[in-house]
Amino acid sequence: MSIFVVGCVIAFFALAGLAFDGGGKLHEGEHADAVAREAARAACEQVDPTGVLSGVYRLDTDWARQAGAAYVSGAKMGGYTLSFPRPDVCRVTVTASYPTQLLGLIGISQLTVSGSGEAEFVYGVTGIEG
Repeated sequence: MSIFVVGCVIAFFALAGLAFDGGGKLHEGEHADAVAREAARAACEQVDPTGVLSGVYRLDTDWARQAGAAYVSGAKMGGYTLSFPRPDVCRVTVTASYPTQLLGLIGISQLTVSGSGEAEFVYGVTGIEG
């Protein structure tokens, strides 16, 4: 009888760990998505200053990479990638790890999460609005 009880207790903790740590992983994944979206927005705010002088508005990819990296670094996420699928679009993917609370009892100490976001470089103020 005691082996059955021990088995049930272990199964209960495993299920509780899946529920508790699964929810934590979902929350961390939402945070990773938010950081990726904001890093992409920060990157897409970087205008090429030489183009502005000539009336051509375009994204400065070097500054965009620095701005995206600074945002991800400030958010204390793990790794990230920043790419430009089009000249006016920034795509950021971040990865992080979620330290488990209950699943550590069965040997799973971390869960990996990732998030992605995309932003488009937009310009076009043509006059006074009102």
